[in-house]
Amino acid sequence: MKGLLLKFKFTEQIQISQTLQIKRFYKDAKIEMAIGIANPKNHWLIKLDGKAVKTPFKNVLTIPTPQLAQCIADEFNSQKEMIKPNTMPLMTLARNAVDIEADERMRIFVEQSIINYLERDTVLFRDQSQSELYQIQKQKLDPQLKLFNQIFGMHLKVNFGIDVEPLKQYDQIRIKTILKEMNSWQLVGLTSKVENLKSAILALQIWNNQIDIQEAIKLSRIEEDYQISKYGQVEGHHDFDENTIYYQLKAAKLFAQLIQIQSITY
Repeated sequence: MKGLLLKFKFTEQIQISQTLQIKRFYKDAKIEMAIGIANPKNHWLIKLDGKAVKTPFKNVLTIPTPQLAQCIADEFNSQKEMIKPNTMPLMTLARNAVDIEADERMRIFVEQSIINYLERDTVLFRDQSQSELYQIQKQKLDPQLKLFNQIFGMHLKVNFGIDVEPLKQYDQIRIKTILKEMNSWQLVGLTSKVENLKSAILALQIWNNQIDIQEAIKLSRIEEDYQISKYGQVEGHHDFDENTIYYQLKAAKLFAQLIQIQSITY
């Protein structure tokens, strides 16, 4: 399980991979339909000089739609002399989805990690009552919490300071039901949003098309932006961090769209 803990922290993977570079070892990446008894769904392969790409857990990277497969091949082809994994978010998400499908333990871990985020969700956190920050949080986050509870049939309440109440039984059942209804590819896309925003609530709101990415980022950073307005910021750090989060959320949203597209033009 320790290996799973390290493997499926998507945000940390991206941050670590920003410093990793691997020499490009292939000339060309192409896609190919994987037809055969072992692949009844006719998934697609990404091949580097004719050799199928595999995941870190040695599973063949089989992709459900040709559109997503082509976008991942484009990520490989866009690499220069050195491969930069942080510029290949779709490939990262896809390989995690494949590994989850191959091992039920991984799926259980990912589902539980989302539930853990929900218990400590950014949207649920409130500063001490009557503070200036609390008033901002109340004004901007309370409507989102109310909308979330209405749409997803939950009864979540705010937390003050470090006092975190565990989810009520009916809320646990509801969030587990929502996650169980997702396939591994949908779950991976959602997890990336959750970890970047530190919020399962905002991630599910994006997934349900209730808010856009930029609004979700602003809501997730209310406390940080408040502290910056009071005490200043490290030059360049805030913009870099926000741009990185926006880039990863855009990739996760594109990933979710591409796994739903079917086409006979390939």
